Amino acid sequence: MVRNTSNLVSFRRRDEKPPQNEDGVSSNKACKAYNSVLELVGNTPLVKLNRLPLEHGVKCEVYAKCEFINPGGSIKDRIALAMMQDARKDGVVHDQTEFVEVTSGNTGIGIALNATLMGNKCIIVTQDKNSSEKVNTMRLLGAEFDNEINPRAHYENTGEEIVAALGSVDVLVLGAGSGGTLSGVGSKLKEVNPDCKLVAAEPDGSVMINKDGNPHPFLVEGIGGSEAPIILDKSLVDHVEVVTDKESFLMARELSKKEGLLCGGSSGAAVCAAFKAAKSLNIGHGKRVVVILPDGIRNYMSKFVSDQWMEAHRFLEPPQHTMKWWTKPVSDLNLNREYPKMTSKSTCHQVLEAMNETNVNIAVIVDDNGHYIGAVSKDSLRNRATNPTKLPGQVSEEYDFQDVVTDHLDKHVYTLADNIPEDTTIGLLSRVLDITPYVVIVTKDSNNSAFCTPSKVVTGDDVLDYIFESSKTIN
Repeated sequence: MVRNTSNLVSFRRRDEKPPQNEDGVSSNKACKAYNSVLELVGNTPLVKLNRLPLEHGVKCEVYAKCEFINPGGSIKDRIALAMMQDARKDGVVHDQTEFVEVTSGNTGIGIALNATLMGNKCIIVTQDKNSSEKVNTMRLLGAEFDNEINPRAHYENTGEEIVAALGSVDVLVLGAGSGGTLSGVGSKLKEVNPDCKLVAAEPDGSVMINKDGNPHPFLVEGIGGSEAPIILDKSLVDHVEVVTDKESFLMARELSKKEGLLCGGSSGAAVCAAFKAAKSLNIGHGKRVVVILPDGIRNYMSKFVSDQWMEAHRFLEPPQHTMKWWTKPVSDLNLNREYPKMTSKSTCHQVLEAMNETNVNIAVIVDDNGHYIGAVSKDSLRNRATNPTKLPGQVSEEYDFQDVVTDHLDKHVYTLADNIPEDTTIGLLSRVLDITPYVVIVTKDSNNSAFCTPSKVVTGDDVLDYIFESSKTIN
């Protein structure tokens, strides 16, 4: 057998040492020993986008500030470190201080990382009522949106890094969450170049900056909202580009595939806004655009990274398989099992009693008009009962089955509308069941209505039984 070696690449053998100086230390200037991972916060790379601008007809230079390279995986590492160092310097905290962060998002990760490496205890408080009600007497550090250290850290560090790398920048594009990055980096770049345009990437449904928008829920995390935080300086914003969830997630996937940048959905929103702004503002050859990529792909492996998740939200079409049942309507399934429909005022106790009476493990929750609110399963209630949330030093509470069930709904329940043709195939249903144990079949009030009426519940067993019975007919 003859091997064609023309396409082979030669790599240094494992036992071959890199070049060293006379002291035996590597002469590679990039090699450096650090005392702590906190020394790696900031100084993130600026990477020029190559393929995507060409594909989208963008002629200017587009650089991505890769904040997901930070140790905790996001830009929030910067403000967490800055606020905690500032608090130590001012004597606000000491070795015995316990930090409390009231979000489970990137800021929480940044606070937890910094607290751990500084030797302090950190408590992450989610919105679950069993724990959030018990922290009103605790001192919160790092969670406040009005902490002026936030924009200052970005003015002195993030913005300064961009200026040091590129000099004058023509356009800055980013989304706004707490507003610290926009205010800090925007101020620095406009100080260096007063003609620098600041473009805000606003999720469709957010009215934080775009007050003319139509407020509604959206899936992109970390940016947008209904109210502007106090540290958000909206006067810096020159232009707003509204970006849909679909555009954001598709662009984030493209950044991974074509630029090698494994970033999150808000990064996709920012790059999409940059490309839109480049066209609407006629930003052409010779101009430099910087886009902030706030976080990485790590937190979204079960979300937009998943084809099935994208298909469940109608952001991608399901694969076109050739099995005879794949394109059959969901109405062909034999869905005779009845699941209880309970009102939103029902308690967990009442819902469980109804499940037991009908010998099922899922219940659908509706409002007084019969419109779908959510669903709950025995397994999710079991999970809550056996994994109580509590603050350190406090006893675990017994699960309260008299709680209103709407406080305990399953978080990730998908629906398919039986009166929307593209939603009704068993193929799409099977793809959604790859990522969830059951799907609720609903009837939409109208194509543009947010209201729907639940009719059936489908599990993986139902689909498998249908395929099995169909195979008998085929054979």
